[in-house]
Amino acid sequence: MKTGIHPEYVETTVHCGCGNTFTTRSTKQSGQIVVEVCSQCHPFYTGKQKILDSGGRVARFEKRYGKRNAKAAADN
Repeated sequence: MKTGIHPEYVETTVHCGCGNTFTTRSTKQSGQIVVEVCSQCHPFYTGKQKILDSGGRVARFEKRYGKRNAKAAADN
């Protein structure tokens, strides 16, 4: 590696809006990063994820393709 061209890689503390903190490494010189969500509070990781049916798209999909699958199963 060339000397003098790479940023310094320092320990950094990450502070989440939920109150969780953890340490990682980063090139950010301040040594602190503030985030809104982390793995402790993000719905995907906590299992509290909701699937929203926006505009009835799921119902429309089931209406279109559900009948084909039922018809194909009846033929077999």
